[in-house]
Amino acid sequence: MMVSRMFCAALALWAGQVMAETQPDAYRWLSRMASSSQRLCYTGTFVYQAGKRIETSRIAHRSDKTGEFERLESLDGAPREIVRSNQDVKVYFPRERMVVADRVTRPRFPALNIFSPTVLADHYLITLGGEDRVAGLTARQLVLKPRDDLRYGHEFWVEPESGLLLKSQLVDAQGDVVEQFAFSEVSLSPNIDQERLRSRFASEAGGWREVNARGEPLRTEDTDWLFKSAPPGFKQVSIVRRVLKQGGVEAVHAIFSDGLATVSVFVEPLDANRPAPTLGESHAGPTQIYKRKLGDFVLVTALGEVPPQTVRRVAEGVEARPQ
Repeated sequence: MMVSRMFCAALALWAGQVMAETQPDAYRWLSRMASSSQRLCYTGTFVYQAGKRIETSRIAHRSDKTGEFERLESLDGAPREIVRSNQDVKVYFPRERMVVADRVTRPRFPALNIFSPTVLADHYLITLGGEDRVAGLTARQLVLKPRDDLRYGHEFWVEPESGLLLKSQLVDAQGDVVEQFAFSEVSLSPNIDQERLRSRFASEAGGWREVNARGEPLRTEDTDWLFKSAPPGFKQVSIVRRVLKQGGVEAVHAIFSDGLATVSVFVEPLDANRPAPTLGESHAGPTQIYKRKLGDFVLVTALGEVPPQTVRRVAEGVEARPQ
């Protein structure tokens, strides 16, 4: 019995030492991965999958002393192209002959915008996994397991030499993959020609309908609303007034993030001349949605790639600011 206790104690001590050694390494990998996507120059093709939806995109990304530039082209279905110059984004829809101007609020694969690994560690257990191959390249796995039921888990596969994110999975509490991004081919190059970053539709877009979706930046204290139930670890990263598609209705749009997961919440007036919205829970692919009425004349909509209880909590925390 004494030997058994000594063995268990030694095992626990060894496990603690391994954890102490492993977690700082995992933090370094995570920090490097977050910065690499912004400073590297690369081209490639990646596949997005969520449920039965599969979409292939081609990307070219350049970073230099003047900033970040990127062109993303959808290769499936209706043509769509996203061109970014630093924080300014233009989305081209050639079938609709429409171009939408916006600003980057949430980086997408392979970019991340984490606050810091140590902040994330309060809400995720961060560990290093083994090696695998993605797009013909060696990749090291990073596993982020949530410490609560308010966010999903993440698994990342990172190219060791460059730190570039090659594959990303969003994983629910049952271990099922909610969505996945993965490069099928990728090439790192210090020289990305300017032509690869220009829209192929820009020359004909002069006669297209232009939509300004940038919104007007606000201070929270200048709005009529209080956002009182952000989940632990989520902080407000943006708040704007923007015009929604439905008849030019203005909404206040706030974004909350924990550095990985993101929740958007829209507060807008209800239009008595339009059909009443469907309230409660719904989803669109991996995006969970929750709608509620605030009084008789205001609709609150929260959405994000998070568990249903998270968007519900955010939506139910919106209150009118006392006059």
